[in-house]
Amino acid sequence: MAKKAKATKPATKTPEAKPEAPRGAKTAAIKQALKANPKKTAREIAELVKEQGFETSANYVATIKTKMKGKKKAKAAPAPTPEAAAPALPKDAISLAWLEKAKALAKQLGGVKEAKQAIDALAHLMD
Repeated sequence: MAKKAKATKPATKTPEAKPEAPRGAKTAAIKQALKANPKKTAREIAELVKEQGFETSANYVATIKTKMKGKKKAKAAPAPTPEAAAPALPKDAISLAWLEKAKALAKQLGGVKEAKQAIDALAHLMD
């Protein structure tokens, strides 16, 4: 028995075929329609987009609408607290605020040498 030859599709498109829109064009059209008509339902937006030449469903429009709302909520998330965002410091590290207080103390006592003497005296009292 002889084998049948496989039918192959022509490599070129027929002239009747519509040119394909670039990737993401339908989604962009839906987003634009949603921004222009925020009060319309998903079904009404789908009809508007179909008039522009894109085949779509109300479910797909609702999905895009939900994703757009989710991005807004993600942007509104509170910023991390400075304590959480700050890198871990060694236990013996001195903050800028403490250094400013030490500077003020040294100025009150007449200089760094006098401030050191006062701190040493305090250390003896605390022992």
